Amino acid sequence: MLSTFPVLIVCSDSKQSDKAVELARNIGLKSVTCSSLTDARTLIERHTFQLVLCADDLPDCNLGTSLKVLLAATGGIPVIVLSHLAEWEAYVKALSAGAFDYIAYPPDRAETERILGLALLQDRRARSASQNSA
Repeated sequence: MLSTFPVLIVCSDSKQSDKAVELARNIGLKSVTCSSLTDARTLIERHTFQLVLCADDLPDCNLGTSLKVLLAATGGIPVIVLSHLAEWEAYVKALSAGAFDYIAYPPDRAETERILGLALLQDRRARSASQNSA
């Protein structure tokens, strides 16, 4: 049986990963962390997640590839990009590649909590709709 965790954090930068764990914990969310897309695939096979926080600079792939793989492997749950770039072009690129949203590092606590809350709400609605259509 698969265990369920609300948040998968995929990030090779330990400081950024620790901050994401802290932000998730502050709003009562458990998380599992890993540092590569390869590790994330393994975790996704073993657990069920409600959303993913993924760094834009993973060591084993580019952002477009990581979003494509994560969205496919998780059934399309919200994937939020974590980035050191606070640039409009990077934000648009992430959303165009399928990201639910984009959080620039260092993250603003209130904005991050809002984004995580919206992502969880979207996931709940999608799960409810799929159960009602089954």
